Amino acid sequence: MHYIAPGREQNPLASTHWLKADRFSTITTAGRWYSGVEEAVAHLRTALARMPDDPQTLLGLATALEKLGMPEGTAEADRQYHRFITEHPNSPMVEEVEKSRTAIALREVKARSLGGYRPDVMRYIADALKVFEAQGPQARQAIALEIARLGSDGLDINNPEQRYSLHSLPGQFSGLRLLSIMYAAFRQIDPTMELGMDFEAEYLAAIEQKKG
Repeated sequence: MHYIAPGREQNPLASTHWLKADRFSTITTAGRWYSGVEEAVAHLRTALARMPDDPQTLLGLATALEKLGMPEGTAEADRQYHRFITEHPNSPMVEEVEKSRTAIALREVKARSLGGYRPDVMRYIADALKVFEAQGPQARQAIALEIARLGSDGLDINNPEQRYSLHSLPGQFSGLRLLSIMYAAFRQIDPTMELGMDFEAEYLAAIEQKKG
C-alpha cells in the first residue's frame, strides 16, 4: 500500500520511517522477518507522535499493525484506518483503506464462527436464494446493487441490530445479513467475481439445503 503525500520528500523523518516500514512490510508479506514489522511499528509510532497530521505515517502505522497478525494489533489497525478516513477523507487512498477495514471485519466474522462456518450466514443466503427464485434475475440484480451502494458508506457487520432497510426488498436487516444477501446475488450473477469475502461454504450448504 503506497501513497505519496505532498511534501513527503521534504521531511527526512517521515521519509526515513516510511521506508523502513515499507521494507519490513514487504519482507513480512513474503513470510519472513516477523520482528521487522514490530520494528516498523515502533518507528512509525515515533514518527506519528512527531507528525500527528501526516497521512503517510498514519497509514503506514495502520498497515504495519495489521501485518502483525495479532488481535490487539488488528484492533488498533482498524482504529487507525478509521482515523485516516476521518482526518483525510479526500485522500485517494480512502477506498483502499475502507477495503482494509472490511477485510478486518470479515476476518472477525469468521473468527467468531465454529471452524470458520457461520450457520446464520447460511440461513441468510438460503432465504436470499428463495427471494431470487421468486422475484427473478432483474430483482436479484437490483437488490445486489442497492446493497453494494449502501455498503460503500460502510456496513456494520459485527452488530446484530437490524438497522438497515432497502427500497428493493421489504424488512429491516443487520449488516451481516445484507452482506450475505449480496454475496449470494453476485455469486449467481458472476461466480468469478472477487467479492472480498469468503462465504463459499455457507453458500454451498444453502444450495444443498435448497435441493433437499
